[in-house]
Amino acid sequence: MHDTTTTHLMKLDVTLPIAPYANNRLKRSAEEKLEPALVPAEAVAWVQALRKGGKEVKTIELCGPGDVLASIPTTLNCLELLQPEIQDAELSLTTLGFGAAQVAPDLARLGVKTVNLLVDTAMAETAQKLYAWIRPAKKSLSMVQASEILISAQSEAVQALKDAGIRVVIRTALVAGVNDEEIVALAEKMAGLGAAAMEVDGEEGIDLEKLSIQASTYLPATVYQAPPALAPPGMPGSQADINMPEPTKERPNVAVASTNGMDVDMHLGQASQVLIYGPRDDGLACLLKARQTPGAGGGSDRWQVLAKECLHDCFALLATHAGDAPRKEFAELGIQVILTEENIEGMVDVLYGGGKKKKCK
Repeated sequence: MHDTTTTHLMKLDVTLPIAPYANNRLKRSAEEKLEPALVPAEAVAWVQALRKGGKEVKTIELCGPGDVLASIPTTLNCLELLQPEIQDAELSLTTLGFGAAQVAPDLARLGVKTVNLLVDTAMAETAQKLYAWIRPAKKSLSMVQASEILISAQSEAVQALKDAGIRVVIRTALVAGVNDEEIVALAEKMAGLGAAAMEVDGEEGIDLEKLSIQASTYLPATVYQAPPALAPPGMPGSQADINMPEPTKERPNVAVASTNGMDVDMHLGQASQVLIYGPRDDGLACLLKARQTPGAGGGSDRWQVLAKECLHDCFALLATHAGDAPRKEFAELGIQVILTEENIEGMVDVLYGGGKKKKCK
């Protein structure tokens, strides 16, 4: 007899943080450096790995750590590469909306079914109270100019996305005394533009249930509940037993950027050498050798030389940080970059079976 309960539990909501650049910051959010984003090849490889591991992917959402439309070429590239992997998964993305009107036809062509539009107000004056800064393009503008552009761009986005056949969900974060009393007017405006639904979020102390009911006069509205999502490899909360890469016959080893041979403690771009770990003749994973890396400079050629001369037999590279360029280069070659600050021995142990084999002394 088929176990439908087990099948249901195996379905995953997968979020792909592919956006390396932010185009705004809310005042209530601390100014922090963005977490590293996955490059498109890494994102696709992860979805493939989940399916190969027997996982059923229910939804795929492109979001964060910046804004997915702050780098439109990156997002469109990721969507192109994802085409064979979408299958029956629901594909969505979350964005503030800059540029959405212009790329709506491309998003529809590439299988995006839903866009979660982060609309907190329909008034430029309120936006100036909510946002510390807004950057519609690379050039910085005054908050007065930027807020007006934002309101206009979001209205255009709703209409264009709807016309392209994409469902638009308005996701609104409420701040007491700033925009909480605007929710009904916002719902009315978004419904008129063609939005399909609204999700209401907000700080503690706001009666979100009551406000969502009020907004439902114009637009189906619910209190936003973030779905449980599986963290990608190399990201906080990543589950090593599910998504860690594995050695192959062609690539049996692991490269590590380290200053002391004990911890992963180096930025890849600053590493003058990488330590190579792999199985000895008896199968135990140990430090095999150190390899000198190409000198700084050289642009993308440096990463090609590094991949060819230092990582030719490696399936993974451990570092505290690595830029988009080398990660993209390596991912396309089947080398997974894992960003971590863990103990080397522990990480190598996980990559080679999590303690199933004896440790090398």
